[in-house]
Amino acid sequence: MRADSQAVQWRLRATTFLSSFDRFAIPPLLVPISHAFGVPLGTAALVASAYFIAYGLSQPFWGALSDRVGRVKVIRFSIVAGGICCVVAAISPSFTVLIVSRTVSGVLFAAIVPTVVTYIGDTVDVKHRQHALTLTIASASAGIAVATIIGGLCAQLLSWRAAFLATSVLALALSLTLTRIPEPVRVPSPHTYVALAVNALKQRWVLVVLVIGFIEGAVILGSLTFISASLQQQGVGSAVAGSAAAGFGIANVCCVPVVTRAIRRFASPLMIAAGSALAGAGLLVAAADTVIATAIVAALALGAGFGFLHPTMQLWATQVNAQARAVTVSFFAGSVFVGGAVASAAAAPLADGGHFSAIFLGAGVLAFLLATVAAWLRSRYVGASRSDNEVTGPAPVSL
Repeated sequence: MRADSQAVQWRLRATTFLSSFDRFAIPPLLVPISHAFGVPLGTAALVASAYFIAYGLSQPFWGALSDRVGRVKVIRFSIVAGGICCVVAAISPSFTVLIVSRTVSGVLFAAIVPTVVTYIGDTVDVKHRQHALTLTIASASAGIAVATIIGGLCAQLLSWRAAFLATSVLALALSLTLTRIPEPVRVPSPHTYVALAVNALKQRWVLVVLVIGFIEGAVILGSLTFISASLQQQGVGSAVAGSAAAGFGIANVCCVPVVTRAIRRFASPLMIAAGSALAGAGLLVAAADTVIATAIVAALALGAGFGFLHPTMQLWATQVNAQARAVTVSFFAGSVFVGGAVASAAAAPLADGGHFSAIFLGAGVLAFLLATVAAWLRSRYVGASRSDNEVTGPAPVSL
């Protein structure tokens, strides 16, 4: 089985589905968890924030380990160990145990998406890479859609604990399908990980990508965390609230044909601008009046916007420092999820007071700022790469 075959690509997409499922089963569970342990909603939101912070900060570690021991070994280990942590979360006797188990789960499942993205960067040529990344992100978004629905149904019909058990069952089933994935050919770097990381962080364009990733995470993940909670606080059932948030994943998956065509027709700065502006428009709708209909609109807009924005940013992360791709991709993934964690933690006091419109308004304004500044910076990068191309020959940069 070739490393770039369709069979391998489907297995890799299944792992990103699992990673997203584990992360986004949490939002519909926040209100039931707050009731179960007798803690405020803002405190319960720490389950999501702690997960995202652990997920983001551990990315560089997994990037280094995948360079040393291999991409596939890292993915397999994270799935098995993460599934075990989900069992611990499901039987947590206290809020402290739940926080710890979810934090460790965040560390473990953090390995999957950046390692898969790096695997694609190692095995798929740049001409077809953005398309492969778009399909991978669509699979992850399908995981988000299914997770929010399953999480809400479990909370309303069974127990919030059942959602974590569902993740562990998926992890077990998926671990059995990964035995035939080949390790991609890698050229060992003569430099240590620390040296590669320090060198990456000294590069201006790497820092630009990381800052944009942080803001993207704050806008998309930070606001998505509170869509279900905003409805549940008004007495909407967990199943309906979770299904409303599922619009994110559904829209992202449905946008895949549109995005794949747009990749061939439109420049990447326009993709970034369109995705960010679409997300911002949906958030402003929710900020005007947070009810079921506007929450669905916001979730759909976030999902569609993410479909245009994130694959383009991931492509940029694979290009900007090709000599240390795993390091750079891991830093980028980390910046996205740390941005989401910081935003959700910062918004927790507003959530405690029921001020969800203010949360969505702030995220919407930030999204429009992202649409203008990030698109302009991408244009500058593409222009600089073309200039270098004239002197040094063809460079692996796609519009």
